[in-house]
This record gives sequence, structure tokens and C-alpha cells, in this order.
Amino acid sequence: MSDLVLEFYSEEIPSRMQYNASLYLENFFIDELLHARLNYAKLNTFVTPRRLTLIINDLSESSKISFEEKRGPRVGSPSKAIEGFARSLNIDKSLLYTKKEKKGEFYFYKSKKKSITLTDIIGQISKNLLTNFPWKKSMRWGEGNLRWVRPLKFVYCSLFNNENDFEIIDLKLNEVKSVNFTFGHYLISSKKIYPKSVSDYLQKLFENKVILDRDERKKIIIDATKNLLKNKHSSIIFDEELLEEIVGLVEWPVVFLGQIDKEFLSLPKEILRVTMKEHQKFLSVFNKNKNLIDQFIVVANMLAKDGGKAILDGNTRVLRSRLKDAKFFFENDLRVIKTEGLSSFTKNLSKVTFHNKIGSQLDRINNIEELSKKISHLLGVDSSKCVIASRICKTDLVTQVVSEFPELQGIIGKIYADQEGIDKIIAHSIEEHYWPMKLNDKVPTEPISIVLALADKINTLISFWKINEKPTSSKDPYALRRSAIGLIRILIENKIDLDINKLIHNYLEINVSNDLIKFIEDRFRVYLLEKEFSNVLLDACLALFEFNNPFLFYLKIESLKNFQKTKEFTKLINSYKRPINILNSEEKKSNDIYSGEPLVELFEKKDERELYEKLITVEKKVINLIKRNDYKKVLIFLASFDQEIENFFENVVINATEKNIKTNRLNLCNKVRKIMHSVACFEHFNV
Repeated sequence: MSDLVLEFYSEEIPSRMQYNASLYLENFFIDELLHARLNYAKLNTFVTPRRLTLIINDLSESSKISFEEKRGPRVGSPSKAIEGFARSLNIDKSLLYTKKEKKGEFYFYKSKKKSITLTDIIGQISKNLLTNFPWKKSMRWGEGNLRWVRPLKFVYCSLFNNENDFEIIDLKLNEVKSVNFTFGHYLISSKKIYPKSVSDYLQKLFENKVILDRDERKKIIIDATKNLLKNKHSSIIFDEELLEEIVGLVEWPVVFLGQIDKEFLSLPKEILRVTMKEHQKFLSVFNKNKNLIDQFIVVANMLAKDGGKAILDGNTRVLRSRLKDAKFFFENDLRVIKTEGLSSFTKNLSKVTFHNKIGSQLDRINNIEELSKKISHLLGVDSSKCVIASRICKTDLVTQVVSEFPELQGIIGKIYADQEGIDKIIAHSIEEHYWPMKLNDKVPTEPISIVLALADKINTLISFWKINEKPTSSKDPYALRRSAIGLIRILIENKIDLDINKLIHNYLEINVSNDLIKFIEDRFRVYLLEKEFSNVLLDACLALFEFNNPFLFYLKIESLKNFQKTKEFTKLINSYKRPINILNSEEKKSNDIYSGEPLVELFEKKDERELYEKLITVEKKVINLIKRNDYKKVLIFLASFDQEIENFFENVVINATEKNIKTNRLNLCNKVRKIMHSVACFEHFNV
């Protein structure tokens, strides 16, 4: 058994890309080792600003069945090309498989060979990984064609058998060297490290000020911060996103506590926090007694002989410069508001382009105002307040603070509205109408904020669909997917019954409108799939209905998901299965659709009549319950005529000799289908 260390040493990897890179490295090797039939005890990946590392323990020394993978034509190529590739390998086309690479999806074939060495297998897997790594953004350097997120300095790939018994694997690439050493911290230790084992590799990195484990670096930062904040009145404003970014910036975290100059403590804490986060990557410290942010945490990437005084002084000096700018712009904005009012900024929005094919920011808020009026009437919200909120929701875009610090849009609008004494509900809506900003952010919950957020997001989607600027599979420059998901989340999480079709159809041509609704429906599917709703469930509930009301569809889907866990669901499916199977069969034979209402006078047996009477009762109940959105009870009623269905099929012959009797019985089956389909197409549940 052997241990493997594979390290890609490069210039600094952007923090936001590190986690996905580590995850891809792990999944790639797991899959490839499985294909190669190589066993191992443990596989871990690590990432720091300078290195992406894989460590495997107790790797079997050879594969019972090894492979040679050959790439063929791109998926979608003419059949002749694919058949020719298979013929060149002397195999049947059915033995080919597809796999995605950086340049697209291709056909592949793995030919089995006799057992080959572990060195050859690992070398080939590592080379394939390196040449096809799917960085979101990558670059070339020098004269080679190899791409990496930043220039790759070297690859260290070593198989360790026993102490001092190891083999360096050469990946044989022209653009990057395979070496028998690595480096420690690039700022602290310049000497080469020659590991003798996995434990020696980890130990020597640590001795040279590199902590490979991301979670360990994070814990050091948190523990050191707690230790520095011994004052029980001060606490860190916890920001998981910022903390994760900081962890990705350091190999040897050293934590310092800094003081914010007194002249800046009068600034709103939102300005302090955002300025420190976005521009300096500082964590904010909140003083509960003083109700303000008066300190900050800075994480350095190195030790200092002076105990960090120079580092802290330098960071404090840079922060002071930033905050001076913020204070200057903030005070200038306040002077304008005091003399001319917040609304005085609005006229300047005509000079700010929203999109050159759509219009200015002033045009945008006029559209938002119009939509706000309609939505507020539909939801029973104070329309006059929504109009006021609409007119000032984007005014901070032309303030000096937001011009300098764009991350503060919305936040500054709320602060300035508070300064002017505007109704707090309206002031808060200026910030909250941007929510949710990211995937798991909170959504607005106050009625005015909800109306404004819905109006803004619907207007954005309508505006870009009008000019045919839609997201592609790889690009979404105007964050339209985020707008759609935000719209869906606001409606669902606030339990808002709103027909978005009616709103959208008023502003777009029918085919464009339908395309936008389909886009929102696709985002709805993505949202629910991420919440572990199944495709089958979604297909059943969406197949027969026009998507128009995200909350009601969610209510139905959630009710059906819960109902699936009960014994009654089996009854419902059994009640659906037999009539639908025979209907499908007969309609296929005759090319007719049995959609008529069954006639009572044509019933010959009591089981027909009893089933019909039960269906009439259930139908009335179901119609009323659907109007009340009580899908839980609807499903219970749909499962309640299973005995009548059983009796009907046991005692009644569908294929009667008289055509009108047969048709009437098939129409009775159709009535079952019609009632069932008022909720979902249960055919998707493997009927």
C-alpha cells in the first residue's frame, strides 16, 4: 500500500474559487480511482492561496483492470463520424460513453489492458486533471497552451511506500515542471522542502508556516478573535461570507485588533462595516455599551518581528484614508438633503443609464411606481406609501457615498430617508427591496418592502425580455436568474397569492410573455429541486397547468410531497391507475378522446351508479377545497373512492357490446381522470 501527495503550486488562487476547486479535485479523483479499480483508505483535499493539494492514504499498488481512454467526436457530430470512431476501435457504437470536458462533451471509449503500475495510473489521472481543470476563469502564461487560474509554478506528485522510500511521478508536460520538492510560506520561508512521507510533508509545511487545512485556519482566526475580545461588551459582527474569504487569503493566519479613530465613530455603522468588509477585508467589532462599531479585526498572512505593530499601523492608516473619503461624501450628501430634500436627487437619475436600450434610472423608477400601484391593489397594501417608496428607492444611486461605495446602495437610501424623517416603513423598504441579494439571504417581510421588491424584480425581468437580453447557459450579466429566484422566494416565503401572469401579460407581447413565464417556471423548478423535491413530483404538479402563481403551486407540491408518505397515497394511485390505463388504451386504439359527461340513464349496474354518485360528491368537495387552497384535504378526498373504483372494475365490463354503453363507461373513467387532474397528473408516478 502507498500514500500519495499531489500538489499544484501556483501564484495566488482567488479565495472565491478555492472551495469549488478543492471539491472538483476530490470528486475527480474519486471517480477516476473507481474506474481504475484502485482501493484506498482515505482521500482528502486541501487548498490555500498558493497550493491545491490531494492526499490519499493506503492506495493499492496496482489495478486489476486498467484502461486507456480514447476521445472521439463531439456529442452532436454526424452519425457517420461517431460510427467511424467506433469502427476504428473495432467495437460496437453502443460501447461508447459521453463525458464533459472543458471544451465540450465528447464520446469516449476505455479499452481494458493488463495490469499496469500505480505510477502510470496516477500520472495519467493527474495529467488529465491538470489539462482539463474547469476553472471559472483561467489564463495562459509563457508560450505553452496549458491553462490554470494563475501561473502554475510546479507540480509535486509523490508516491510514498515506506519512510524514505518514495517515487516522484513526472507528468511530462512542457509548460510546467514536475519536481521533488515544495515550498513553505512564500513570505516567510524560501527554502525547499523535501518530504519523506505524508506526515513529514504536513509537519514540514507547518514548520515553514503553512497550515494546509482550511478548517484549522478558520478555527485559529475565530479562537484568536475571541481571545482578543476579552471585553464582554464587545463582540464580532459575525460574517460567514467574509470569514470564508479571509481564510482563503492566508496560509498562516495572525490576528490583530485595531481601533477606529474617534472622528469616524459618528458615521453610521453600516458605512463602517461595509467599507471595512468590501475594501479592507476587516471584521467589524460592535460595542454594545456604546451601540457603535469602534474596533476591527485584521487577519495578516505572516508573523512580524515587532509583534504586528507595523502591520496594524499600516492597515489602520489605509482604513483611515478610506473612512475620510466616506465621511466627506456622507457629510456632503447630508448638506444636500438638509437644504433640498432627499427627493432632490431624483432628477439626477435621468442622467444615469440603466441600460442603453431600456432607458435611464428615472425611467426605471417610473416603471417600478406603475407596477407598485398594481401590486399594492392586488395585495391590499397602502398604495400611497408604495408610490412614495417607489419614487425614492433608487435616489441613493446618485449620492456621493454610493458613487464611491456602490456596495452601499439601498443601505444609504434607508439612512438618508431616516435622516429626513421619512416614515420608517418606507425608509426600510429602500434597503429591503434589494433583498434577497444572494442565494440564502433573507427576503423582505414588511408589506411596503414586499410590494417594492416584487415591482423592482418584475420590472427588471420585463425590461430585459422586451429587448431580448436573456441569460444564456454560461452568462447572466444582469443577474436575471437571481431576480427570478428572488421573486419566487418572496412570494413563497411570505405566502403571497399573486398571479404574476396577469402582470407580465400587460407589458409584453404574448409569445415574449410566455417565454418569460417559462423562464420563471424553470427557476421555480431549480429552487424546489435544491430543496429536495423530486422531478417526478414537479412534473406531476406542473404538467397540466399554466404556471402563474408560485405560492399556490408550491402549496400543492408540498402537500402532495407530504401526502406521498401516507398510506392514503397508495389508495389514490390505485384509484387513478385502473381507469387511466384503460382510457389510454382505448383512446390509442380509436384515436378518440373520451371527454363527455357520463349519462345516468345509461347505467346498467349499481356499481356504475355508486361510483358516479361518489364522484359527484367528491368533485363538489374538491372544487370548494381548491378554491380555499386546502390541498391536504383535496388529496384525502381523491383517495376516498378507492372502494367504488374496485367494485366498478370487478363487476362492470367496460367493453360492452353496445357502443353507447361502452362509451358511457369510458366517460365515467374520464370523470375519474378529470377530477384527479384538477390537482395533478398522477400518471408521472409510474402508473
